[in-house]
Amino acid sequence: MRLKRLCQMLFLLAGLAPLAAVSARAETDIPTLKMDPALHEMLPEAIKKSGELTVATDAHYPPCEYFAEDGKTIIGFEPDVWNAMAQKLGIKVKPSSIDFSGIIPGVQSGRYNASFACLSDRLEREKTVTFIDFWYGAAAIYAPEANKAITEDPLTLCGLKTAVQVGIDFGDMVRDIFSKHCVANGKPPIEVSEFPSASQVLLALYAGRIDFALSDAAAVDDIQKKATQPIKVIESPLLPKIYLGAIVEKSNTQLADALFAALKAVYAEGVYDKIVDKWNLHLLKLDEPGINLASTRPIETPKP
Repeated sequence: MRLKRLCQMLFLLAGLAPLAAVSARAETDIPTLKMDPALHEMLPEAIKKSGELTVATDAHYPPCEYFAEDGKTIIGFEPDVWNAMAQKLGIKVKPSSIDFSGIIPGVQSGRYNASFACLSDRLEREKTVTFIDFWYGAAAIYAPEANKAITEDPLTLCGLKTAVQVGIDFGDMVRDIFSKHCVANGKPPIEVSEFPSASQVLLALYAGRIDFALSDAAAVDDIQKKATQPIKVIESPLLPKIYLGAIVEKSNTQLADALFAALKAVYAEGVYDKIVDKWNLHLLKLDEPGINLASTRPIETPKP
């Protein structure tokens, strides 16, 4: 997904400031790590020379990444991870927030060295980029509290309308899992629309133009507190778990190896656990990071 996340990704109204509770979390101290010269030497020469890792992201998806109250600083779970990795590597991260649809092409073209954007590790994506996975993504169903017809039974979604952000995994989940489940049980499929932004999906839900939406389970607090009407969260046995991670261009194995080694050092020093604690993402914690886990350590997909 850029679901869980992944961690995908998350439905926020454009222009709203972060919640005070989230902002307070963002100010929690994470230990500063010492540079490891051996890790630094693993980096490509150009990055060692510049001292910078250029990173593409989409800073509108708390708790993945989002803008602080100054409107400039990018904070979140993943920025905490990339900063810790950079400390071990002895470099700085230069993040750029861009439209989500331009992230993978930007890494493929070499405009950015890497991306951290709650990107879901998919087999088709592994053909063009390499994933360094370090957490899970999981979705939840969001619907108006007043809609009592929608329950944990997936069949209550059949024939209803939903919408997803372009480029996010939620659309595939609806079509390939939920709608197939509906058809297999003699019910009509779910009607799926696509919008350019997550905020438009949420606005469509509030306006009654769609019946429900899928979003990252990590965004429950933000969605419910910023909703214009009471919103209920529904778990479903058909919702899959996926891997989320950073990406580099497919042929740049040197950078992938360096980032993975730095990530393992962050884990080994206990800082990954502290970051998980800070953002209260224990359910999404990945105990053992890896490269291209969608293919090397696949998760069984729920059967429709």
